[in-house]
Amino acid sequence: MTRNIKEPKPKALKTLIATEGIIAFMGFASGFVLLFSPSGKVMGVSHLLKNAPVGDFTLVGLFFVAFYGVLPALAAYGLWTQKRWRWTDVLNEWTGQHWAWTASAALGIILIIWIAVEVILLGFLDGIGGVLQVVMAGLGLFVLALVMLPSVRSSTKLEA
Repeated sequence: MTRNIKEPKPKALKTLIATEGIIAFMGFASGFVLLFSPSGKVMGVSHLLKNAPVGDFTLVGLFFVAFYGVLPALAAYGLWTQKRWRWTDVLNEWTGQHWAWTASAALGIILIIWIAVEVILLGFLDGIGGVLQVVMAGLGLFVLALVMLPSVRSSTKLEA
């Protein structure tokens, strides 16, 4: 059992939910654009394919939709509603936290790892691409910082 849903949500939890909403919007938007235009021309990133380990951006678009769109949207929903599903009990028992807390922590880690791998493979990008690398890595760190705050941890901690 988690905290009573009628209790006011801590500001840090609301901030985490809002941050995940922003990430989800960006993930769906950029992912669908890359799926619609796998060459990257619409986003102005086709030049990155020269050094990329993929021939087009289809897999990247799918990754963005799944991990930057669906994952944060689902995590935000779970943090807001505190719904529990039986199939998430393994995660709940493993961390002692609500599954949405675990999903949020995973999101932060995925954001940071993706940017690290991107920098290793493509280097630091010029212009808006470089700005987005910094922003996305910063969002990953911000999400991880928020999930570690005592108010967030206590509001998502499972009762015995």
